[in-house]
Amino acid sequence: MRYIIIVLMVIYTQIAEAQQSSIVMSMPIREQIIKDNVKTYESTDVIPFDTVPQMYYDDYFYDAYDELSNMLEGNIQYNLKRAEFLVEWAYFSGNVDYKAFCDSISLAVNVMNRFIRLMDIQHYKTAANAALFNYFTKPGWMNGNKAFSYDVEDCGGEKDITKLFVSKVIKTHSGQCSSLPIYYKILCNELGGKAYLATAPRHMYIKHIGEDGRWVNVELTTGSFARDEWYIQSMGVSTEAIKNGVFLTAMSDNEEVAYMIYMLGIAYQRKYRDNDYFALLCANRILDTLPHNYLALHLLIETLHQCGYDYVHTIGEVPSHYIINNNQKYQSAIAILESIGYTELTEKEYIKKVEKGYNYIGKNTSSSWDEFKSRNR
Repeated sequence: MRYIIIVLMVIYTQIAEAQQSSIVMSMPIREQIIKDNVKTYESTDVIPFDTVPQMYYDDYFYDAYDELSNMLEGNIQYNLKRAEFLVEWAYFSGNVDYKAFCDSISLAVNVMNRFIRLMDIQHYKTAANAALFNYFTKPGWMNGNKAFSYDVEDCGGEKDITKLFVSKVIKTHSGQCSSLPIYYKILCNELGGKAYLATAPRHMYIKHIGEDGRWVNVELTTGSFARDEWYIQSMGVSTEAIKNGVFLTAMSDNEEVAYMIYMLGIAYQRKYRDNDYFALLCANRILDTLPHNYLALHLLIETLHQCGYDYVHTIGEVPSHYIINNNQKYQSAIAILESIGYTELTEKEYIKKVEKGYNYIGKNTSSSWDEFKSRNR
């Protein structure tokens, strides 16, 4: 990654050194700081670039942020179902119903509990995982004869972030590499089973402990199982990333909540098509608790990059405390990412990896995949 503002540092090195001691580092992000020091605009306004922090006045995002932040701090009990809902609720400006969301999940849980009883597997510690694998991958009475599939089109939600929402998975039985595992994990929590979210470059999957005490990786994009070695070889996961818990590691409850705060920041950006202070608020909140969280660092880097670009585009190559501080934070975040072994795939590279995964297990690709390829040849 390269940053347009780097050129300023060559020109203004001496200024930066002279001013470095006087630059005041930003205080921890708290609600009072927002009220006192951040300009807010209505959602219909166009925000002009300014060196004063700014963001749209959206109570739904603020309220969702507050609740997720309290969940991260332990002031509110961990609840992934609620955390996912809050992201969707904020994006839709409150026009979704929590009871309806919970009822749809309870319906699926009841079906899987029935499966567990019928199969007489309730005495196995992986009973919930067995029911879930059948529910997701095998067309049958549990899922209305429609197994869940990977929706490859706009798999990153760049055009339509609602494609990453669990509510979309429930309605269509198709989803992305994040929404499918999150739905699985929510259901597993409700069933009283054990499962964990885990990530690889641009990817998410499920880990759980099998009956033999060994880790099992559930790959919901292909409806199959995968070995750690496959992720390492096909997605270029570094030893440093594994050692530092960046990739291929079971997420903790806190890391799951942090992921939802990250998604809240992404949902805000996609709704307003802007990189303003709210994204920084979400990134810094996560980093307060998890200083090496790669998703928060990535969100921070992207937002600072855009802020720097907007500064140069609007004001020009003019030195200031703001742009020097912005660049220092940007470079620091990149250095941390590099030190923990983070690597990234482009969307095209990721799509190729998914196809390779289908070929690896000798399974035909889903109809949505074939349709997507035919339209994009």
